[in-house]
Amino acid sequence: MNIIIKSRFLLVCFLTVTSMLLSCKKTLNEEAESFVSPDQFFNNESQCIAALNGCYNPLTAIFSANLMVANEACTDLAFLNSSQLDAKFEISPANPGMGQAVWEQCYKGVMYCNAAIKGIEGAGIAEDRKPALIGEAIVLRGLYFYILTSTFGDVPFYEDDVSNLEVLDKVMKLGRMDATETRSVLIEQLQQYAPHLPNKKTADVPDNRISAPMAYMLLAKMAMWNKEYEVALNALKEVQKIYGALAQYPLEDTYFRNKNTAESIFEVQFTWSATGLKKTSTVACFFTPTKKSGTAIYDGVSIPELGSKANPFNSITPSAYYVSLYDLNDPRRNIILAYNYNGQPFERPLSNNGTGKPWMGPKFWCPGMDNIADGNNQKVFRYADALLMMAECANELGDANLAMSCLNEVKGRASEMYKLTNYPGKDSFFQEIKDERARELMGEYGRKWDLVRWGIFYDAVKSTTANEYEVIATNLRPYHAYYPIPDREVLRSQGVLTNPAYTGQ
Repeated sequence: MNIIIKSRFLLVCFLTVTSMLLSCKKTLNEEAESFVSPDQFFNNESQCIAALNGCYNPLTAIFSANLMVANEACTDLAFLNSSQLDAKFEISPANPGMGQAVWEQCYKGVMYCNAAIKGIEGAGIAEDRKPALIGEAIVLRGLYFYILTSTFGDVPFYEDDVSNLEVLDKVMKLGRMDATETRSVLIEQLQQYAPHLPNKKTADVPDNRISAPMAYMLLAKMAMWNKEYEVALNALKEVQKIYGALAQYPLEDTYFRNKNTAESIFEVQFTWSATGLKKTSTVACFFTPTKKSGTAIYDGVSIPELGSKANPFNSITPSAYYVSLYDLNDPRRNIILAYNYNGQPFERPLSNNGTGKPWMGPKFWCPGMDNIADGNNQKVFRYADALLMMAECANELGDANLAMSCLNEVKGRASEMYKLTNYPGKDSFFQEIKDERARELMGEYGRKWDLVRWGIFYDAVKSTTANEYEVIATNLRPYHAYYPIPDREVLRSQGVLTNPAYTGQ
């Protein structure tokens, strides 16, 4: 998905019409199709692809530091001592934290995808090319609704192209819809269109665009939310056919700085350069040790690769529970946690007689970060995740051999010594999966959604981090499993949207 958007006037019109409708409803007298209609724009395949490029755009505003804090630093694995609302569980409909941006950007993405699908369906291009192009938009729309349902639970679902005020009025009056039913519709669509997408690794697709493995991975994610484990497993087996043995992919592939590696299934693309266009995040700021201003000294240690221009924030702190999941021989320990750099220990652990917390590790650091801007890609889905999902599905379906094989692929890449030799029973094996997902995938935007999907979010966070960060003990409530729909959106819906868990109504 290393996509450069072409600066064409028609494309600008196409991408902005729906946003104009939402933000300027009272001032628009024209219908959207008077600005640009499918007949005016979708005249060839290049224009269809330009429209699809725009469908990716909201992702960089979603997979950001705010979502990282909410999904990884407010879990059983880590916390963030910060005034940020999300970090303190001080969110509410009036102060929704990162929920506002996620809601707005996801629905912007949905609108772009709906418009692209409608346009491609009627485009003047070869009919046999349409399924692959429509499929790309179907996957992206599915991703936006996956994020929405995982974050907010039941949300409005629609497939209309918002091309006039009549459709806009209809969409704005939609209330919450059952998330399970929404995911079921999306799963069927992904099953239909996945075979039309490139049946190859994402790294082998030009510009790292969406391929069939991404469609199958997303399908499986939503099927597991719906507890349709056989559906999920069948989709994941399609991913396995393409990606093969995990051992062929080095652990270095997991570093955020290493972009679009062979193990990657989906990454959100960011770019930083001294000159030219920049699309950056601030994620690395929350994972980097404290720094002496104007130097490359980080918590008492020289780290030339990070340079002197970085200006990191207060760092995410791993929980004692998370630190305990690694033994000294696990090579992932020194990738995700940082006790030293090139053998030189940081000061923070030493100041507590060697018992202090490590920093978050180089997996997340950004070499050459400029002030608070980093150009790392954000990893969303990769193959190790797919194998752990397969292990979970197989365990639920009673296939112990497959469950063991998939889990041991992930354990074995770290070290053969970690492989399980005997199936320990369904419940104990499930605990192995939960722990292994923590060791392997921390920081890849999924931990909170896993905890909520498993039904253990409140208890897991309360039991592992509340005694380390008093704010969690004071503020955490069971309803924090999902974000509230922002008051702004409730008002726009004229009260059709509600937040009963937060308001008691």
